[in-house]
Amino acid sequence: MPPSRTKHNTPQSSSSSSSENDDNIYLPSMIVFDLDDCLWTPEMHELPGYPDIPVQGYLNPSSDSSSSDDDDDEEEVGTIGMQVPRYKTTVKLYTGARRALRELVTNPNYKHIVIGVASTSLEPSYSHACID
Repeated sequence: MPPSRTKHNTPQSSSSSSSENDDNIYLPSMIVFDLDDCLWTPEMHELPGYPDIPVQGYLNPSSDSSSSDDDDDEEEVGTIGMQVPRYKTTVKLYTGARRALRELVTNPNYKHIVIGVASTSLEPSYSHACID
């Protein structure tokens, strides 16, 4: 069965002289991300134990750089990874994954899209710990 798509109106640009069709875009109703080595690294089967220590960092990946060219960007801090106690192994979201997830959550054009995750992890409890 083909994926469901929903027609959404997007804000019209004042400098655009686009036709009526250009104002509408079709977006998926749901986006599902794979977990291991897609959203984060390392893979769950590579961990020496259960990850249960939250690792804080900038939610906006562009805030990671030391350049302060964009003072308008909010420097929101939140959990960007989970660490395994004693071993210091950390499961961290890829920068591109953080960027994509942030865009989906903060851009009003995507407010109707459901975000899901999928995995065939050999350690599902580890995956749940990282998601929660």
